[in-house]
Amino acid sequence: MPSATAAIFSAVTDAARTFGASYFAGAYGPHYARRNPPRKWRSFLRELARFRTEGDLLDVGCAYGLFLREASARFRCSGCDVSAHALEVARTLLPPEIPLFAAQLGDLPTTRRYDVVTCFDVLEHVRDLPRALADVRAHLRPGGFLVATMPVYDGPLGWLVDRLDHDATHVHRRSRAFWLEQLGTGFAVRRFTGIWRYFAFGRWYLNAVSRSTRRITPAILLVAQRRESP
Repeated sequence: MPSATAAIFSAVTDAARTFGASYFAGAYGPHYARRNPPRKWRSFLRELARFRTEGDLLDVGCAYGLFLREASARFRCSGCDVSAHALEVARTLLPPEIPLFAAQLGDLPTTRRYDVVTCFDVLEHVRDLPRALADVRAHLRPGGFLVATMPVYDGPLGWLVDRLDHDATHVHRRSRAFWLEQLGTGFAVRRFTGIWRYFAFGRWYLNAVSRSTRRITPAILLVAQRRESP
């Protein structure tokens, strides 16, 4: 096996172990579905619908596939995740016509291009952001869109977001300005929206998209269009 290929295989294998069943159990407990209700994904689709309502969509870091289940009503969907466990669960929840494959962002093993690539709470886990974003851009058709969400640690609630965040795999605990700057290379940010989200008492999940409070929300959603010149 060539050394570069071996290094990629090793990195994917390590990440697959990190994001196994124990990771999902620790992050979500028995409440994955409650913390990812259909209304959450539909609110994200409404943000995307301002720019695109059909086409080919790849969900990177698709986890259990609940976004793909909603998006497939409008888009021709595919999903990938580094977690073999997540893909195994997703295959039981999604129709067989939605292709799923194992992949790590930065080394997507496909030459196919898409109209939309989504990365929901993914980029904060990726160490090499320039490589990851270049990979997304390479897999978008001209004029295609990246839709990404991530937690942010600035503003009046930044300290609380940091205090409540116990996920050791979040390697980028950064501000909204940081993410806007990162996506400014190779992309033009078309939509910058705040997200209020909180899971309470093992039962209720708040998920509200708000542009008017985007400077203070604990998370953000960005819709960015592929630039023709990086």
